[in-house]
Amino acid sequence: MKEDRGFSLVELLIVIAIMGIMSGFFFIGLPLLTGQNARECANNMSAALSKEKNYALTKSATIDCYMELLAESDGYRVKYYIPKDAVVEGHVDSDWILAEEQKVGSKSVDVVCSFADGTTATIAAGQSVKLIYNRTNGEFKNAVKSDGATIGTEGGGSTHCTGITFNSGRKYEITLYPATGKHVLSRVN
Repeated sequence: MKEDRGFSLVELLIVIAIMGIMSGFFFIGLPLLTGQNARECANNMSAALSKEKNYALTKSATIDCYMELLAESDGYRVKYYIPKDAVVEGHVDSDWILAEEQKVGSKSVDVVCSFADGTTATIAAGQSVKLIYNRTNGEFKNAVKSDGATIGTEGGGSTHCTGITFNSGRKYEITLYPATGKHVLSRVN
């Protein structure tokens, strides 16, 4: 009688296939467990806020600069807008130009903006929030919704964005200080 020791080729291939599928689930789920996507999005947004404040203080001539945080099908983007007269010398008008655009995060992250009046706005596909910087001192002005309405003006008041939260397994928050234009990034949980 012949003794069968070891595995057949078919058994070995099945085990390798199962291990490959399980490791695929592990590598897909790992960023969700560690909050890597939220951390990356928050870090990129923090850098974007610093860059736009720099644009406002150095490249803006007569008009305030602003940045737009928006959700698109592939994730979150930031667009930096500066006045045309800051770029083209001798031509003064109030038209804006898109100075730069960059992707800041994955669509798997939930982004929520908080405002001074206690309201929040979740940035979903096709929506945006514009953060306006004062060209003279870098402070934040009122935030503007994607429909063009200044947030908080419906009731006669004005509202600044006071925080942006990024959530994907773990939560990170950028606290904004409107009077100075300063921002602080911290991990919430």
